[in-house]
Amino acid sequence: MPLRKFAISALFLICAPWISAQDLYDFGFTRSQNMAVYHEDEQPFSFPWVGGINGVKLSEMDLNQDGILDLVVFEKHGNRIYPFLNQGVGNEIGYVFAPQYIHAFPPLHDWVILKDFNADGKADIFTYGLAGITVYENVSDNENLLFQLVTDQLQSFYYNSYSNLYASPDDYLAVEDLDGDGDLDILNFWVLGKYVHFHRNYSMENHGDCGHLDFRLESECWGHFEEGGEDNSIVLNSDCGAKDELMRHVGSTFLVKDFNHDDLPDLVLGDMDFPNLLLLQNGGTQAEAWMISVDSLFPNQAQPIWIYSMPVPSCADVNNDGVDELFASPADPSLTKSQDLNSLWMYRWNAQSSQYEKVVENFLQGEMLDAGTGAFPVFYDWNQDGLVDLFVGNYGGYDSSRYINGFLTSYFSSSIAYYQNVGTQNQPAFKLISNDFGNLRRLNRRAMYPAFSDFTGDGVTDLLCGNADGTLSLFVNYGGVGEMPQFAEPQDNYASVDVGDFSTPQLFDLDDDGETDLIVGNRRGKIAYYRNVSGGEIPDFQLVSDALGGVDVRDYNNSYFGFSVPHFFRNANNETVLFCGSERGYVFHYDLIDNNLAGNFRLKDSALVETCDERVYNIVEAVRCAPAVCDLNDDGFGDMVVGNYAGGLSLYMGTMPVPRQDGIAENRKSNRIKIHPNPARDYFQVEWEGGASAELQLFDLTGRVVLSQSISSECNRVNVSGLNAGMYVGRMVVGGVVRVFKVIHDTAL
Repeated sequence: MPLRKFAISALFLICAPWISAQDLYDFGFTRSQNMAVYHEDEQPFSFPWVGGINGVKLSEMDLNQDGILDLVVFEKHGNRIYPFLNQGVGNEIGYVFAPQYIHAFPPLHDWVILKDFNADGKADIFTYGLAGITVYENVSDNENLLFQLVTDQLQSFYYNSYSNLYASPDDYLAVEDLDGDGDLDILNFWVLGKYVHFHRNYSMENHGDCGHLDFRLESECWGHFEEGGEDNSIVLNSDCGAKDELMRHVGSTFLVKDFNHDDLPDLVLGDMDFPNLLLLQNGGTQAEAWMISVDSLFPNQAQPIWIYSMPVPSCADVNNDGVDELFASPADPSLTKSQDLNSLWMYRWNAQSSQYEKVVENFLQGEMLDAGTGAFPVFYDWNQDGLVDLFVGNYGGYDSSRYINGFLTSYFSSSIAYYQNVGTQNQPAFKLISNDFGNLRRLNRRAMYPAFSDFTGDGVTDLLCGNADGTLSLFVNYGGVGEMPQFAEPQDNYASVDVGDFSTPQLFDLDDDGETDLIVGNRRGKIAYYRNVSGGEIPDFQLVSDALGGVDVRDYNNSYFGFSVPHFFRNANNETVLFCGSERGYVFHYDLIDNNLAGNFRLKDSALVETCDERVYNIVEAVRCAPAVCDLNDDGFGDMVVGNYAGGLSLYMGTMPVPRQDGIAENRKSNRIKIHPNPARDYFQVEWEGGASAELQLFDLTGRVVLSQSISSECNRVNVSGLNAGMYVGRMVVGGVVRVFKVIHDTAL
């Protein structure tokens, strides 16, 4: 069966001629939750289009100012916020996904903790900043959720002066009232790990209220214990004296709570590369914590938390009974270590047994479309009923973990999910038919990206798959038309295609000659073009370009890689358009493609936009996003499903394009910083928009300022020849606006 062409309408050009006088976006989208998806047992998913879960932390906050605590979920793989409104009543869980609140949050990354530091009844934001902690105050009014920056680098009094209160991007520290005086204190690990530092807040003592963040390093050995350097073992009764040792400590998670009801804060501790949580019981006093025992099978011996890797614990009252449930989910920053499915465990307190008991391993997650790690959506009418079906490939689903030379290695196996369209032409709906279409997970491959066409000329649809190694594999189908496939063993290295790593193929007649061509994205962020020169039913692909259209979706401030996922389509004017997914999470939009295959395509916008509450926002779908476009409801506008590395999908329904808004254009420009060369040897140059001069600082990864200077458009060179090799975080202040970037100093260049 040849590839079906989907024409995306430019209906607005026909029905509203007055609009031509305005500067419009080429496409209009609104995020939607209204398209039904059903489990295999016919039950509907509660919120299919949320975006998936790999590793999250739960917090509570009143999002809609109704006096009821709602749920805010932060997904580490992609720095995503999932807001859920609480519509449950006593002893009932009842959440509704509310994506409109996503736009109220400032940019957040690495970790997020919601705590009310000024005792006004509104949860504020503590999040990772410049090797430290950034704080936003919740200044919401009766109608709007609003946040205001308090500090982008929280300070603490160390020894004899104030300096950055150190925090790692990989640690979930504790923000709690540890001394019982009403203001929030902080626990964090020493910069080399091993020992826990206690930063006491002197807001009450010095200011008479909770509204200040006046921290001092009160103890370098809170709890009198130390963490092992090579494992997650704990040494009790330590004096924390051996600070001349270089320890291998790269990530931990904290939860402070009085678990044995003795009015002393106990500590739950997770560690990088390990699946369990340790409960350290506090046997000290209110004035001085002293850990006296360690339980490695928290929260109970029969059902301990065991999640690879580095579980982060959370507490929230999700069933509205006045008692917090306990949650755990991976917090490992690595994209290739964590469990992905069944990765949000919930425990409920049992008063009779006096312990937490496991309820479910996929809280919220079980009601989302979640492919595991990575999600690559592709539309194709498999059963040829005239309704387009949905296929979702993935990087893989978590299989197992083991330690190699003391370091954790996890294994994943890729598969493809098949959702059949069981709706109508105007009202689509999908039903899960198989999580392992064609039984391909048995092959233990990674990053299988699907494309469909008849490669043998027998009228039956075959499968072409991209792979993590950059090659393609052809699966010839010996089943019947529209039936579940019977794939032969794969023909690897199909057409001798090798694009380096992470091939993402699309079959599309790019030159409009009636032959389906092959386009392949890759980890470099570019696109390879193989023209079909067969002239018959069995394709013959020949390489034309490995850098089609000059497309390059890399962002060197974010990554060396681009992970391009191309999706070409034609609108109603028969113009070819490209949407391209990226490592950065933007869906890049290109045109000027027709009759220009040997030239450079035009980048229209670095991100498409969605309309929410009559405002326009960039569509940013987190790390390694993958788009697929189709007019699902036959209304003349292209709809878009975007996959992300957390394994989930977001749905954007096509709408009438809206006028460009000055605000979003200015905001996008004000965040645009170009650093080159990066990596740098002796110097780098900074280019930016939105101001003639700026103050620039460089921080090392401990938060120490290593360089400060003024720069301007005429004098924008920064000399780093005197710095040690490594990564630095840059901070620029232009016209009162703070901008952050990363730069690598490589002396070997």
